[in-house]
Amino acid sequence: MSFGLEYSRSLSQLTGDPFQEEVCVRLGRVIVSFQPIPRKPHGDGGLDGLSHDGEHAYCCYGPEYDAAKKTKERVDAIVDKFKEDLRKLFELDMNGTKLVHKENEEIATIVAEGTTIKHIKLIVNWFESHRLIGPINTALKKYRKASACKYVDPTASVVIWGPTEFAAAYVVDEDSILRIRHGTLFREVKSAADTVAIADPTTFEAKIAALKKICPPYKAPTIEGMREQFLSDWRVSLAFEQKLDSSIPTLHHALEADRLRIAQQVRHLMISSPQPHVELGRAEQIAKDLLANDFETFGSTLLDSISSGEVARLMGDCLIAWEAPANA
Repeated sequence: MSFGLEYSRSLSQLTGDPFQEEVCVRLGRVIVSFQPIPRKPHGDGGLDGLSHDGEHAYCCYGPEYDAAKKTKERVDAIVDKFKEDLRKLFELDMNGTKLVHKENEEIATIVAEGTTIKHIKLIVNWFESHRLIGPINTALKKYRKASACKYVDPTASVVIWGPTEFAAAYVVDEDSILRIRHGTLFREVKSAADTVAIADPTTFEAKIAALKKICPPYKAPTIEGMREQFLSDWRVSLAFEQKLDSSIPTLHHALEADRLRIAQQVRHLMISSPQPHVELGRAEQIAKDLLANDFETFGSTLLDSISSGEVARLMGDCLIAWEAPANA
């Protein structure tokens, strides 16, 4: 399978935020002027990205896949979503069947003064029917007439791209394939982690109980929060190991080798410290630095979780140890 075909197929399987994130990351790699628009904390004004000095706009939509949904229902949902995005750009809203002006406060903080959008790309994870095209372009003509066109040029054009068009527009290289593969694996790992059981957390729990006795009572809620995060990350680390073992054996071997190095360096850290319980942050950084050599392409979020999970595992294996005060 060619890189382009693999990429388009993988992209078509992404939905929601992961779809938008992948589209924006890729656009940022191939278009030097691409500017992603964060949704939080104020909203994105109907835009997911801008480029070409603010004259090209991008709107992304990755609807959830429903095998039972008919083509017409899928088309209608995509058309409705992109018509809503276009109305925001044209500062319009529906009052019954009538178009009325509705100020878009956020777009004023995104589009530079004196700039109008001249081309809009609507990028969706499913584009297998030409029946998307007519309704969207019909809506565009209506919105041009009804709008003051403060932010969108009256002659602005719109095109719709699906995964195939998006993959074909720019060369798909090995980095793109690795990123989308690893992103998919990350989501699978996070989902699988919810069902992973830690074989024996007894020693880990004993360390947490001892830590609560070592630290002042007011830190107990913080320690409990740390405990929950460690356990969650431990499950992620276990799910990651299982996934690599079943699908990418070479990386599974790399993980095992990294674990040995992590254990060795953390052991030295604990032996040399008069207060091992204060070294957990440094232990996590050791794990992250060593794992990054093999797993950096999986992204910092997964790397953080695995590093934390490995520290929790070492606590459970007694390689990270401390004792509660004798009089506690």
